[in-house]
Amino acid sequence: MGRIKSDAERRSETIRLAQALAQASREEEGCLGCRLYQDTEAENDFVFVEEWVDELALQRHFRAAHIAEFMRSVPATLIAPPDVKFHTITSTRELSETQPG
Repeated sequence: MGRIKSDAERRSETIRLAQALAQASREEEGCLGCRLYQDTEAENDFVFVEEWVDELALQRHFRAAHIAEFMRSVPATLIAPPDVKFHTITSTRELSETQPG
């Protein structure tokens, strides 16, 4: 997950760069999903949610040309450094499996 914060002046460029990154990432081998979401309470705050089949696919992703281009371009559109965290999921279950009877 990656969180980025822009401002009203640079918001459109932030979105353009982020959507281009998400689209290119979804075309990579091993990408299960890559989406950009806007915070509904802070219109200039965004979250990337990416899902990769394994660590190898994630490492290939970080070597991709579109990642390098994004990392060069996006800082000029942000008001704070990106906050990126990596989570490993060991299991998944449906909501119906967590609800009482």
